[in-house]
Amino acid sequence: MANALLVTLIALLLAYIISEIFRHFGLPRVIGQILAGVVLGIPLIKSLLFTNEILSIFSFITNIGIILLFFFVGLEINLKQFRKNFKESSLIAIFNTLIPLAAGFIAGRFLFHFNNSTSLILGISVAVSSQAISLDILEELKLLKSRIGNLIIASGTVDDVFELLLISFILVVFHSVVLGQVKFQKLVFDILIFVAIVIISRISLIPFALRIFEKEKSKSALFMGALIIVLLMSYLSELFGIGSLIGALIAGILVRQTLLTGADRKPWRKNEISHSIHIISFGLLIPLFFVNVGLNTNLGTLPSNLMLVAVLTFIDIAGTLLGTVIGVVLSKGTFTEGFIVGWGVIPKGDTEIVIATLALNKGVINVDVFTAIIAMALLSTFLAPIVFKHLIKKHSEIAK
Repeated sequence: MANALLVTLIALLLAYIISEIFRHFGLPRVIGQILAGVVLGIPLIKSLLFTNEILSIFSFITNIGIILLFFFVGLEINLKQFRKNFKESSLIAIFNTLIPLAAGFIAGRFLFHFNNSTSLILGISVAVSSQAISLDILEELKLLKSRIGNLIIASGTVDDVFELLLISFILVVFHSVVLGQVKFQKLVFDILIFVAIVIISRISLIPFALRIFEKEKSKSALFMGALIIVLLMSYLSELFGIGSLIGALIAGILVRQTLLTGADRKPWRKNEISHSIHIISFGLLIPLFFVNVGLNTNLGTLPSNLMLVAVLTFIDIAGTLLGTVIGVVLSKGTFTEGFIVGWGVIPKGDTEIVIATLALNKGVINVDVFTAIIAMALLSTFLAPIVFKHLIKKHSEIAK
């Protein structure tokens, strides 16, 4: 019988090997990490390596990983950039979010006859996106400061805020579903209390805490301080029925604002925290999270759900492309720019997988729907970078 240390070693090693193979061929590492979990989830292998105790340990580790991931996302949300490019970028973000969101919900509700909660999860899963993959390609081709690069970066900033609002809504829905008889008035009251805590934290608590943790002039002390802040905010948001991830996101935004605004600006401290969180999250916790996603994926259900996978993938790609083209054209860009940017924001790989995992854990969706969402995310994340890279190279050649 394997122990937790050995299983963690095997999971990380396999995730690294498969993800490096994908990276070698210019494909996202996240696909390899999820496939590592799928391999470990083969019934014979899973029965040899995983006990209920080890699965519980994995679940706890991945929960911490998700919290740190959302804290990192909060740290990277640039509200100044958001305000600067709001008019142009919001048109892109609104259309490439709402069109697939509505189409996904309608397909789930009326084509596959799921309930409203499951249909909402499907809609959100095809609506959110991850620009990190596209940014890697733009950086590789030295096009980050190009018109296309600026559109993707700017719309990505607005997308982050939109996704924050979507996640906030869905987490409140999850909480209500779990508690059953939660009164709407109590929920609103709890949210107002949490908002008050956020305001107080931004004005006094977080600045005071960061000053305390900075006294040692040590990166490790600052990192520990950041962990204490994010875990505290996550616990409080969970306590008031909003969900720990919202607390983590808000903690990241508040820490960033504290360190980058005012007379006592310390941007290097923000970079130190981001760097430390990035290393521990993306070097250990997030790969294990994606392995755990693969473990929970039941490929045996795919043959009976191929239609659902195909419809979700079509909505993800067509809906995002249509919405992005509309947004870019309305903001006085060209159809070609909209088409390229559309392929640039199609890739998945983070938010929708987190949402699907939370929905599965809360019993809002079943394993069949979860597997279909993961399959859709893998297909779009595999296909989009290939097409995007081809289009961006062709566009840059024409521009020359």
